Amino acid sequence: MSYLHIAVIYLVVINVVTFFMYGIDKWKAKRSKWRISEAALLGLAALGGSIGAWLGMKVWHHKTKHKKFKYGIPLILIVQITLVVLTSCRTKQTVGLSAPISTEDKSVPEYSPNVFLVMYDAEIGRGPLLQAIKEYKCEIIYDYSIINGMALKKPENKSLEETMKDFRKIKGVIGVEYDHIMRLTNPV
Repeated sequence: MSYLHIAVIYLVVINVVTFFMYGIDKWKAKRSKWRISEAALLGLAALGGSIGAWLGMKVWHHKTKHKKFKYGIPLILIVQITLVVLTSCRTKQTVGLSAPISTEDKSVPEYSPNVFLVMYDAEIGRGPLLQAIKEYKCEIIYDYSIINGMALKKPENKSLEETMKDFRKIKGVIGVEYDHIMRLTNPV
């Protein structure tokens, strides 16, 4: 079983448990019974059960007037969705840079000498692009799951500019760009 399957199972379980915990707490509140602590309810949301918490608030009409929950649960949900989006780009292979990079001339942007980015129209789909990748003998380096785009490695026998020019002509391709290198630290 892959980590993705385990993560999905965990998220389903924690959200179902959280949803029913909100229902149980509402039931206990109506009957003046010993309650589930607010810290436990918020903790379940923070541990991945934010969708279950939000649904529990809506379905059971519970904790909807408490500011901690009214604003806290949506905030936790937004943070968790943001984390999923930011981590959803998968790397299929690591590509090293083969060209020397000059750090002295900052007016010339740095880019990978072998990799370029292709964006495609969602309505046309990626079929024509995948066919061209196969025929051109390019390699998929990144397949972005949150945008309609891919990072491709050019074939050895073609220049980067020639390859990019050819990919601009493919049906459904709406953009072809250099894979720019962004330095996170300044050279010493």
